[in-house]
Amino acid sequence: MSDFEKDVSTHCLLSPVYKGAPNLNLDELSELTVALAIVLTGLGVAVFSVLFWLPYVYCKVIRKDYTLRWWHFFLGPLLWSRQAPADAHDHIDNVPDYRVHGRETAPTEAQPQKRSENVNGDIESKGSDPNLDLHGEPLSAEQQGVPEAALADVEKDRKDKIEGPWILPRNLWIILRYKVPYVLFYGANVDIHARQLGTGKEADRRMEMYSLTKQYPNDTEHLYSFLQVMTSCTQAFAHGSNDVANAIGPFAAIYYIWKTGLPTSSSTATPVWMLAFGGAMIVIGLATYGYNMIVSLGNKITLHSPSRGFSMEFGASITVILASQFGIPVSTTMCIVGATTGVGIVSGGFRAVNWLHLAKIWAG
Repeated sequence: MSDFEKDVSTHCLLSPVYKGAPNLNLDELSELTVALAIVLTGLGVAVFSVLFWLPYVYCKVIRKDYTLRWWHFFLGPLLWSRQAPADAHDHIDNVPDYRVHGRETAPTEAQPQKRSENVNGDIESKGSDPNLDLHGEPLSAEQQGVPEAALADVEKDRKDKIEGPWILPRNLWIILRYKVPYVLFYGANVDIHARQLGTGKEADRRMEMYSLTKQYPNDTEHLYSFLQVMTSCTQAFAHGSNDVANAIGPFAAIYYIWKTGLPTSSSTATPVWMLAFGGAMIVIGLATYGYNMIVSLGNKITLHSPSRGFSMEFGASITVILASQFGIPVSTTMCIVGATTGVGIVSGGFRAVNWLHLAKIWAG
């Protein structure tokens, strides 16, 4: 696995060093210096992964050590002598379940309530609201058996509710403390898998498509989940080098003309703060609204998993970085769509790809 990480890290470094970023004076480096920088960086990452990453993953995946925590990663070689608990192999949930088991059955319609009389002649409603008594009166919190912690949460929600004009100091504090973080981190809490499976006939078609693709053991997928972090960084770098330039290029030209009153030339330098601004805006956009892209380009095309995601991201990033290197205009979105389609065909054949959805993407 260290060879994979070495290749990915070398790939990340190759573009900025080989192309020679003028802002970092990398265009002044000799060819020998560039080659040494790329190769030595790859070797350094490989050594680091062997010392720290390999023993951590071995203890977690092979030894099934469910007591392992993220900070144990820094113990490095000391983990080789760490003994897993005696019941470690009994914990099948030591790693996440990456397999697609099928769509859950949709909830059935509510059944009509059945009414009967008890020994006292009072009317009971089976399946009625459990928060109401036999006479339809609401039960108190104590009668419902609500824990004190739940009551505290209800009271907290009541305190967080905006009442009156939003400009009031109390409401401004609620907005800054609770509403703004909820909006900013909403995308991180969306259940992507549920949205990808869909409902009705669409979900049935996807499950039929997924059935044609082999699902690998969870241990294998979990190994690739670590590697996918590396390819995600590579894809993020490729995405930034391409899309930030597409957006900041016109912005830099407009800013230069506004500031100097002169037309721009091909040698006009782009300020670093503009590149940082563009990168920050992409990050904010993906964090707040990126889940929609994940749903559209995720399992709607073919079955996804960490091992497949690794291959998709690595292939797409290579394409984008090489295209940026040679000045070929490409779309990062179309590159990842092409990589997703290719992985789907290789892993399950042509029937394992949703060609109708691809046609919609192409038309869009």
